[in-house]
Amino acid sequence: MDVRQSVVSARIKAVNEASMNAKDWQQVKDIFAEVLEQSNGSRLSFLREKCGADEKLFLEIKSLLDANAETEPLIEKNALQLASQLNGKSYDFTKFGRYTVLREIGRGGMGAVFLAERNDGEYEQKAALKIIRQSFAGEEIERHFRRERQILASLNHPNIAKLLDGGVSETGELFLVMEYVEGESLLEYAENHQLNIEDKLYLFLKICRAVSFAHQNLVVHRDLKPSNILVTKSGEPKLLDFGLAKITAPNDGLCAAENGLEQTKTLFRAFTPAYASPEQIHGKTVTTASDVYSLGVVLYELLTGEKPFRFEGKSLDEILKTIDFTEPPRPSAVGDSKFQISDSKLGDRTNPKSKIQNPKFLKGDLDNITLKALRKEPPRRYKSVEAFANDIERHLKNLPVRARPNTFAYRASRFFRRNRIAISATALVILALISGLAIALRQTQIARVERDRAEQRFSDVRQLSNSLLFELSPKIERLSGSTEAREILVSRALEYLDSLATESQNDASLQSELAGAYEKIGDLQGNPTNPNLIDLDAATKSYEKANEMRRNLLEKNRGDSESERKLAENHRVAGNIYSQTNEIEASAKNTNEALQIYEKLVAENPSSSDLRFDLAKVNYDFGLNLQSNKKHSESLAYFEKAKNLLEVIDAEKPNQPEVLRTAAEVKIQNANALSWAGRQTEAEKEADETIKIYEKLFAENPNDVSVRGGMWLTYWLTSGIYQDQNDQTAYEYALKALKVVAETVAQDGANIRAKQQLAKSYSTLGETATTIGKSAAAIAYLEKACQMLREITDSTAKNNRLKSELALSLRRLGSAKAGQELLESSLENLRQAENIYLEILQSAPEDRRSNRNLADVFEQFGITYGKLHEKEKSENYRQAAKANYQKALDILERLDKNDALAEADRKFLSKMKAAVEKYQK
Repeated sequence: MDVRQSVVSARIKAVNEASMNAKDWQQVKDIFAEVLEQSNGSRLSFLREKCGADEKLFLEIKSLLDANAETEPLIEKNALQLASQLNGKSYDFTKFGRYTVLREIGRGGMGAVFLAERNDGEYEQKAALKIIRQSFAGEEIERHFRRERQILASLNHPNIAKLLDGGVSETGELFLVMEYVEGESLLEYAENHQLNIEDKLYLFLKICRAVSFAHQNLVVHRDLKPSNILVTKSGEPKLLDFGLAKITAPNDGLCAAENGLEQTKTLFRAFTPAYASPEQIHGKTVTTASDVYSLGVVLYELLTGEKPFRFEGKSLDEILKTIDFTEPPRPSAVGDSKFQISDSKLGDRTNPKSKIQNPKFLKGDLDNITLKALRKEPPRRYKSVEAFANDIERHLKNLPVRARPNTFAYRASRFFRRNRIAISATALVILALISGLAIALRQTQIARVERDRAEQRFSDVRQLSNSLLFELSPKIERLSGSTEAREILVSRALEYLDSLATESQNDASLQSELAGAYEKIGDLQGNPTNPNLIDLDAATKSYEKANEMRRNLLEKNRGDSESERKLAENHRVAGNIYSQTNEIEASAKNTNEALQIYEKLVAENPSSSDLRFDLAKVNYDFGLNLQSNKKHSESLAYFEKAKNLLEVIDAEKPNQPEVLRTAAEVKIQNANALSWAGRQTEAEKEADETIKIYEKLFAENPNDVSVRGGMWLTYWLTSGIYQDQNDQTAYEYALKALKVVAETVAQDGANIRAKQQLAKSYSTLGETATTIGKSAAAIAYLEKACQMLREITDSTAKNNRLKSELALSLRRLGSAKAGQELLESSLENLRQAENIYLEILQSAPEDRRSNRNLADVFEQFGITYGKLHEKEKSENYRQAAKANYQKALDILERLDKNDALAEADRKFLSKMKAAVEKYQK
């Protein structure tokens, strides 16, 4: 049904439906349809002939013909509003439930809006009462009215006018009672308060958050426009008219009604084409993307004072042609006279008395953001209102926005805006380093008489390299948003180090410095205890280069404790990196060598707090390795050693940030191991103590990336500790973890490690959401986790740990879908998880964690096939369920035979035996 048909149909219903019986009503529609098939010149004579002497029937249908022929843009005036103005009726002092009408305050939508007050005497309350005219309360609207009213009442958000009540009056009219908001419309508020661009964007962000909240609660507004957004005196926007929004189904943003009974269509929905999406005007399916478009129009008008399209005086055909074939101009291209007063916060230097704002502030980001929201095709718009809002936030923070091509030049310009001083300093250092190196390399090739000068220049380069890595790098590695700077630093520094290494074969002092430099590069590339780039392949190569140098130096100077300590630290960190690549044997070998060296050094020098701190860290790492291999009970002894060493160090030298942070990490990992070992009460106590420590650290160091990472780890592991014990608490801690790491990613979109943590948070949220009955949300969380992990996995080289996390999320997604009876889709996700684990086990067949997780996948296969068997009674499905339970059992029995089965998995083994026996009967 096109727009004009909707208008005419609405008029027919408004004028005639209340006063005609079914037979007369059908006659009007039939004759009207026949008349429309005639040529314009013969329609009246044909109508007169069909109606005969029935003058009333003739006049009714002629009025419809007149409406159909109007060139005035009727819908611009809101078609249903026109109908509500016909046969006007006074509602003053009429009672609707517990409310009495005082006076009319507006017309629009499906009826009129009145100021009302509560009349039951319990307390005084003013409200906005919207009456949906009986002539429009058709069968479809009435059928969904009571269901939608209850759901809309749950939209409890500070920026949404709350639905207070609703029902059917004694005369059969549907009514809604909304919170009464006193304020100015959005555009009036912006003009009257002379908001600059930044203030407008922050105000608009609140509006987006309110709409996003509604979408998360499966409600699409469908009528977003400035007049439906009031701003209070305190500057808080309030969205109105959610009472006429539509309930959606949680399927990729598609707007299907509950239980899949129907798709949301515009039908007789009131809307203004200047703000309506193309699909809405055409009467097609309305999704959350329609609200994204409407918000784009609102932002466009808020920034420029103009709508993207002008529809005044246009016919319906012209409106449709404009919508389909015309692109809106860039906001920055709108005439200067439409801009607001100068924006001092953004550096405008125009005359403050002028009403003209320099349009250069809209060029670039804001042009692209606004036009992306206004794409004609829904898939090309922002995928969600949240994504729209996030891009605006990124613009306000001078971060790269998603609406623009992610070119190096653009990212560099954003990074420079954020870090002008730091970039300038870094550029000077790099420039000096490059200049020095170039000169040094040149001088080594000139005549013998120039050698002294060349050697002096070589010394300068050496000094600059040390300054770059050991003075500048620590200053920026924990700075939010510094990932791109670290990438440049790593790339350039490696070039200089490789050049120096070639020239330093016989210089023991320089070899030691180079080893330290390569280790620093390896930390930046992939040390999991530092902010890093998750370039694990490169990180292992850097540490291997340094390890060879340190062994050679120790061979030449046996018994040197400092050389031994540096070699031990090299082994310790390398063990951590190999653990991330899932190279279990290499990880265990390096960690064990580090432990032996540190124990020897502490025994020789027990008073050294630095050596004891190193020994505490390597005990902690050893415990982590055991825990990653499901040896939770064995890991406790190493965590306890680390805790005792750190407590003594803290007593000797209190409040050292690095010691406190390491102690907190040891405690939360110890709590996790206690939980897996069945000591739940101790685990919860330990976790609670760690949270208090880290929340204090986080409050004192909110911009320290390492502290933020530790805060995330504490919340994330605490969620796991409470799983299967207190599912609601587990879900709440998973949400806290998500919030912390989401802020990190928002500050630095290039931080791959933070993205990995964000993906793991979504995965944990999905698992915990399933256990508390939020099945639809669980699937959405897990799909988000899988999407992010795929992107990260594709961008790294040695990524078995990342692949394992992707497989785990796919297995959880398959389980969640099976719980929702999405059985075929569940099987597809499980096959993907199985293939990943089999790929990992090809290179590391004894990887007990991957073997155990593969058994999990086979168990879920058995569950899903079992459901299919119950549903379709197919013998093939029964056999498939049995075969997969048997595969899981075979893996667990093999692990048990090799003494590689964790105590916590013995219940799993018994469960699989029982499942196989059940299907054998």
